[in-house]
Amino acid sequence: MHVILRIFQTAQILDKAAQRVFAPYELTAAQFNVLNLLADQEAGLRASDLAASLIVDPSNVTGLLKRMSRDGLVTDLENTDDRRQRIVALTPKGKKLWAKASRDYEACLKTLGDLLNDKERISTEAVLVRLLEKANELPT
Repeated sequence: MHVILRIFQTAQILDKAAQRVFAPYELTAAQFNVLNLLADQEAGLRASDLAASLIVDPSNVTGLLKRMSRDGLVTDLENTDDRRQRIVALTPKGKKLWAKASRDYEACLKTLGDLLNDKERISTEAVLVRLLEKANELPT
């Protein structure tokens, strides 16, 4: 099988595994990613910065944040610099949920990471970085 196809296959399987990890917390992988990005940001982040970090269109983040706000996981903060920019932060409920879900997620990452020795990990990361850089140069 072509190595790129194997990477796609692995990504899909990892996505399904993440869904299983987050399901007990009634979170999607996208919601967990938002919680994870906000976890150490007491001053919050702009929605546009979240979109950039998640590599998604800002319009996708708007709906995601609306649902997370409705569920009491994030809250809007006042943006005195630019009222057009939405700034969001975790609520106490969001922080608590992130702490629980991230423990399970980190345990899964460790399990997978332990499959590679240091030499394999360094080599794999280097190859993946090269592929990512080249993929960013491909025509859209």
